[in-house]
Amino acid sequence: MPVIVVNQTSRLFVTLSTTTLLNSSFSVDFGDDSIVSTAALQPGVALATNNTHDASSDVSVHAEGLVSVSRDNYGSTCQLHIEVPHIYTYEGDFNVSVVVRASGVEETAMVHNWTTLIVRHFIEDVSVLVDSVVTVQQNVTVEASVSPVSHFLKYRWTVLDVTDRTNTSVVHSSATNVPQVQLMLVDTGDYLVNVTVGNEISSAFDSVIITASLPISTLSLSCDDNKDFLINAKFDCIATVMAGTSVEFVWDFDAGNSIHTTSGNSSSVATVVFTTVGKYNITVTAWNHLSSEMAWKTVDIGEKVFKFITLATTQPTVVGKPVSVTACLVHAANLTVEFDFVSGSHQLVLNAESRVVTASHVYQHPGSHTVTVTAESNVAMEVIHATVTVWKHIATADIELISALVAGRHSVFMAKFNGW
Repeated sequence: MPVIVVNQTSRLFVTLSTTTLLNSSFSVDFGDDSIVSTAALQPGVALATNNTHDASSDVSVHAEGLVSVSRDNYGSTCQLHIEVPHIYTYEGDFNVSVVVRASGVEETAMVHNWTTLIVRHFIEDVSVLVDSVVTVQQNVTVEASVSPVSHFLKYRWTVLDVTDRTNTSVVHSSATNVPQVQLMLVDTGDYLVNVTVGNEISSAFDSVIITASLPISTLSLSCDDNKDFLINAKFDCIATVMAGTSVEFVWDFDAGNSIHTTSGNSSSVATVVFTTVGKYNITVTAWNHLSSEMAWKTVDIGEKVFKFITLATTQPTVVGKPVSVTACLVHAANLTVEFDFVSGSHQLVLNAESRVVTASHVYQHPGSHTVTVTAESNVAMEVIHATVTVWKHIATADIELISALVAGRHSVFMAKFNGW
């Protein structure tokens, strides 16, 4: 079947054999609801006004333009070659028919013939329409936008997994008569979507890369498992999402400052410091192209995060005997307390329920000894000192009678002291 382009001139060529042109005519129906073209085939001088046709041609004016009639056989009327121009303004498959009426000397003859003509738009442009990021394991509609609009197109779709550049694989292939296709991408990653659009006279191609991702769910925020912090002390806040791909994090520290922020695909860590006392909100937003989640936490920034005193519980003591030092802490949680006895040290962890911790030590030398007690949390530290006196031994005194006790007379006693 002949194929032509919309809005371009098509020409119908008719070859007619007849014995006479007297009272003869032909009509053409192009099948597109246009006016039927009819022309009389009259012998005589050509109707062209510019005298460009030779004497062997007749030209008639009709609804669609000019009908050129060319005779052969040296001017005889045995065979005519007729050319009829026409422009189709829309697409379709059209039945073109020709009817010729010839009136001879004895009778009138009618000849009918037809053909099918395919008229199509020439495809100028095609674009793939789909979101750049889609949700994994959900239906996605991919559309093709074609210019000019045509209803006689075939669409060939292919989808390639290009996440691993070294092993590109086809995950979908289909041919459709409609400008869209339904996809479900079961794995996260990057996919190349190709479409080839064509009809009987032209074709066009376009492609686009889309990313299949997981939406964000369950964002949690923790700040060193504590709510009370010391001014000018650095502490870490950690934001974590349970699910989500290509996640980005945005922090808001109220009046605080972020010293350093690092982010991965599912978590972000921010190191924060506050320079004034007060209550502050720390907010973090996790987002990707599919969804977003927000979490916040209130922290209390104070001068100190705990109160701390020590006392020696066995004072004084002697060489070789244990001495105990007790630390009392208020507003304390998860503290590490270290007792430095100079000649030895003890490191103890104070849990959230306990407020008192005691350490014992045995000195091998007498004298005054300073015990350094350090209490430290993840954001603050405090140091105090206690003095312990260690004797070589405990001093004692004995009294011994030297002379006999006589009434009215002085008696003599001797005192013995085993101390320093």
